[in-house]
Amino acid sequence: MPNKRKVVLRVNGRQHELALDPNVSLLQALRDLGHTDVKNGCEIGECGACAVLLNGKAVNSCMVLAWQADGAEVVTNAGLGTMDKPHVIQEAFADAGAVQCGYCTPGMVISTKALLDRNPDPSEAEIREALSGNLCRCTGYTQIVEAVRLAAERLRDGQLAVAAVAPPTALLKGERVAESSRSPGGPGVAAVAPPTASLKGERAAESSRSPGGPGVAAVAPPTASLKGERAAGSLRSPSGSAPSGHEKRGDRR
Repeated sequence: MPNKRKVVLRVNGRQHELALDPNVSLLQALRDLGHTDVKNGCEIGECGACAVLLNGKAVNSCMVLAWQADGAEVVTNAGLGTMDKPHVIQEAFADAGAVQCGYCTPGMVISTKALLDRNPDPSEAEIREALSGNLCRCTGYTQIVEAVRLAAERLRDGQLAVAAVAPPTALLKGERVAESSRSPGGPGVAAVAPPTASLKGERAAESSRSPGGPGVAAVAPPTASLKGERAAGSLRSPSGSAPSGHEKRGDRR
């Protein structure tokens, strides 16, 4: 009689410790745990109704020994979504009318998930190739292929929508960085100058417009004004011409 062995199965995020014989298939172990969404069809790896994700790869669980899945991550159709919150792929199958008797649907969904994980935009030929291991006795596969296309489109649109909308905290951080980068003091320094700096700026502006240069008042002193009047008077001399050089030297004396 075969010896049992302790096996750890991680199914849909939950860990199970089992003592199993070496000839127990993963399909049998999963159904014994209550995962009846994994369908028992042919048991020879032909129909794909028992497909599950084993470490992200679609496999027929009837062809895998439970011992081989020890410590691995197993995801079934029920692990992708629920009736209240279905996965995008499950919802697409329902919307496209790709579900009839429903027996093959869990395996179809698993194969679709594996396909879209590695190829987000498959062609019809690639879809049919990916589903070639899943048999359906109810339809001609047209609606199933349409469901996969619909799921691929919705998943792509969802990813673009998520990428386009940044979270509020990221937007706030971005605005702060943009404001600090426009600040004269650089990042982390407010762009608005304090009152004292503003006052200094006004004084500097006034002094720069002053004939005496920075720090000199723009209003001329009385002596400078008197000299300006004398110069203007000499320009208005009766002769109508500029005063001679002797007059200039005389004024200076």
